[in-house]
This record gives sequence, structure tokens and C-alpha cells, in this order.
Amino acid sequence: MDFDLLPSVSLRPKSFNSLVAPNEMFAKALNHNLNLQRFKVLYICGNYSLVLSRLDRKFQELDIRRAFTVFQLMTILEEARHSLIVIEHDPMLYEDAQGMVEYVSQGLHDAAKEAAVLLYSHGTDTFQEDMTKNADRVFYFDEGPRATAKLISKAYPKAQKSQMTLESWTCLGATVSALKCKVARAAFQ
Repeated sequence: MDFDLLPSVSLRPKSFNSLVAPNEMFAKALNHNLNLQRFKVLYICGNYSLVLSRLDRKFQELDIRRAFTVFQLMTILEEARHSLIVIEHDPMLYEDAQGMVEYVSQGLHDAAKEAAVLLYSHGTDTFQEDMTKNADRVFYFDEGPRATAKLISKAYPKAQKSQMTLESWTCLGATVSALKCKVARAAFQ
């Protein structure tokens, strides 16, 4: 069964996926997806999480682990027995261990043999790009969904009050009778 995070993001079981999206969009996708609560989900973050504080507390099967080093991340991945593993990318983990990026990428790919693995990042960097080389699918969103546009009449209330309806517009049609014009004028007054 696929894990549908967003309408355009569907994670297949036993696959390694990478997602680059704004934090608000990702947190909203996790919070509003009720199907995720049916599965055991492991959320792994690094030293500082930008998404964890935005998640609802409704998740019943959400396990959270923090990896402060690359080696801790590798150990957590090896011990994971979950249906979905979400890793929030923290580039600070790899600053002291740049040579381990390839091993972490391989570890993510190996973990995907047992579960759906999602590497999430709010932006791209060289570490994240190197790790996604082994990914089965990569999703990139530059920005989240835009807010609905405001109507001009609501944005400019003064313009709305100064506009007037023309009375003669209803009488311009050739098929409109004089009686209909009188009824239309009375309705607008």
C-alpha cells in the first residue's frame, strides 16, 4: 500500500524517496494524513528539528529518535522495524564526517528493503544531493501551495462603494421587452 503524503507525493513500500519542500508544507502533509496513523512510523531528526514542533500529538504510532552523529544515524537505521521511516536531513551531522555521506546513502537504500524510507529536507545542499543518488524517487517543491487570491472588491473597499450599476444594460438586448426592462430596473433599485 502506498503512503500518500500529498496529492503528488506517493511513497511506495520498500522504496527510498527524497523530498525537498518547505517545512510548513511537510508538517501539514504529516498532520492531515490520517492513513499514516495506521502504521508504525519512525521519525529521525538530527541536532535540531524544524518540523517536529509543528506535528500534532495525535500520532499514536510515531516513534521519534534523534541522531547526534552519523554513526548514531546508521545504528538507528539498522535497528528500525517500522513501516515508514522519515529522516529529517540535518547537514550539521556530516560536517565532521564528509566521507560518511555515501555510507549513509547506502544505509538508507538498505533500510528501504524493509520499509518505505523518506529523506526530507527543507532545502538542498551538497550532502543531501549526494545522498539522493541512491534514491528511487525524488520530489522537489520550491514553494508550498499559494494562498487563495483575494477578490479586488474586498481588497479595495472604497472602490466597491464608488461603483454604480448601469440601468440601461438590461435594455440593450434586442429580445428584451419593455416589460422585462421595467421589472429589471425595479429589481436593481
